[in-house]
Amino acid sequence: MPLQHPVPDEHLKRIGDITVSFAMLESVLQSLAHSLLGAEQRLGQIVTAELSFKALRALTISLYMQRNGEDAHLQSFRELIKRATDVEVKRNQIVHSLWGAGSDATSITRIKTTAKERQGIRFHFENVTAEQLATFTGEIKALAQDLQQFWLLLIQAGKATNG
Repeated sequence: MPLQHPVPDEHLKRIGDITVSFAMLESVLQSLAHSLLGAEQRLGQIVTAELSFKALRALTISLYMQRNGEDAHLQSFRELIKRATDVEVKRNQIVHSLWGAGSDATSITRIKTTAKERQGIRFHFENVTAEQLATFTGEIKALAQDLQQFWLLLIQAGKATNG
């Protein structure tokens, strides 16, 4: 008999939605980087294809500052990139955790084990509902939308190309 996990289908669906939505967010950020690079799409894809999300964020903000300096839109862009950083941290917590049965039928438990030099081994347990996962998916999608709107604003202002 194959191993079975205790995660209900509704939670699995939400975790899958988080994964797919994060890939969409990453794609929007890659497209923005291509646009700021001023390169044809294929060249932009070559530049960004192997970058971690952290490196992609750094590249994109660096390209923005190189192209536009400290203009009126920089602070808004920094806030979007900060949101992207926060989303990545939370997404990584979800994707890189072990999942177990929750404290009740509506939740599952996120289990994270760490072993650091200063604290030794530690276990972190967090009950998570399908609704909480759905709310987080909404945050990812909203950020992707906001980044896309920011990109359109840059295109209209002549501060980025149309990919």
